[in-house]
Amino acid sequence: MPRTAQVLELSELMNAAQIFRESIRLVLLHPTHFHSISIFLFSPIPISLFISHFLIHHFPQLPTSTIEFTDRLLGYPLPKLLSKSIVRIIVCFPSSITFSLLGRAATVQAVSNIYKGINFDGRRLFMRSGSAWIKLLHTSFCEFVILFSLFGVVVACLALIPMILLGIDSKMLGILGVVGCLGVPFCVAFVHVMVVGNLAKVVSVLEVECYGFESLWKAKSLIEQRPQTALVMALLSNTGLGLVECLFEFRVCNGISLWEGPVLISMYASVLVFDTLMNAVFYYACKP
Repeated sequence: MPRTAQVLELSELMNAAQIFRESIRLVLLHPTHFHSISIFLFSPIPISLFISHFLIHHFPQLPTSTIEFTDRLLGYPLPKLLSKSIVRIIVCFPSSITFSLLGRAATVQAVSNIYKGINFDGRRLFMRSGSAWIKLLHTSFCEFVILFSLFGVVVACLALIPMILLGIDSKMLGILGVVGCLGVPFCVAFVHVMVVGNLAKVVSVLEVECYGFESLWKAKSLIEQRPQTALVMALLSNTGLGLVECLFEFRVCNGISLWEGPVLISMYASVLVFDTLMNAVFYYACKP
């Protein structure tokens, strides 16, 4: 089908279920190419996640050290769950800014080639992904700046407001009060930034001179047309990733066999590919 007809067809995709079906159609159309992207580009991310789970399970002093450090830095310890998340972030960070971005670029470029009717060339696809990596890194950094600012506001409120209103003796009570007041707005803002950031990465790959804060702003404008669809897509993707991650942790804690590791890694990488596919389809559905 010509590109124009396909884009016109995509303009009719009004909900997440139809975008989901279109993404499945694309995967079935070129299963080998998308499977190759999941193996060679996305697999290092679940491998890093697997390593982080292994380290936390077999070296429990790592989260404990994080708790002690934050206790000295902020004056109160982090919850154990949050300290584990920090360890995972540190372990997964290198693959997140390299293989993850390259995989996203390759997947988005593959979708673009399908809609443009361009024959697949693996070498050219990976070369274009490499050229888009700098733009994606810039966009990811801008997204990180916004998220870091959100966290900074919350931390500042946790540190200052309890002391101002309740005094040092009631610090913990004040912290709980601030968390209760700021929790919902913070979660809404955090989810919104993550959803916009996912679409902004697609914009950065497909539009030559659009990246960084500019791509984030354009993605925000596109999402405003169909915010419910974007939220449902994010919910589906995060649910899939969360389920596989829970399986990771469960099998690591209870003993994992040799064949289960590759299966779980393949499942996680496939969900990452499909998440990027859905965002690319959503971009074409929203683009005027």
